[in-house]
Amino acid sequence: MERKKNKHNYIIRMGFFSTLGSKISHAAHHLGQKAQKVAKKVGKAADVVGKVAKGVSAVAGTLAAGAAMVGAEPIAAGLAGVAAGAKGVEGLAAGVSKGAAAVGRIGAAADTAASVADHGGHAIDSIRKGNVMGAVKEVKATEKAGRSLKKQIQRTK
Repeated sequence: MERKKNKHNYIIRMGFFSTLGSKISHAAHHLGQKAQKVAKKVGKAADVVGKVAKGVSAVAGTLAAGAAMVGAEPIAAGLAGVAAGAKGVEGLAAGVSKGAAAVGRIGAAADTAASVADHGGHAIDSIRKGNVMGAVKEVKATEKAGRSLKKQIQRTK
């Protein structure tokens, strides 16, 4: 056990599990933020790919219809294949975008859960230090973060 003195010279004893819990909560918070950032970037890229594929599909479909009207069936068939391929890419990009959004929501929930654990730890530390008002503030922050987490979990069902 570590022994630390606070500003009132009271001895605070920090156990192994308190320190470990704090480190785990900080790691979860960091990973949640990373997941949100990566998911946001992937989602934006997938949206752009989907929009470009939609445009390619529309143009290729129009050109295929025009080639069929002129009597160039082999060219029309090739352009129709390009249009179909672009539609497939558009659908795939939409799926990637939805998956990225789900990962972003999971990252946000993990980040909020780490916040709940962190506030709870700070409340316990405040009680150990004899700072009752500080503990009450941390408990209120824990409750607020817990409600936020509950809403996030309910939205993802």
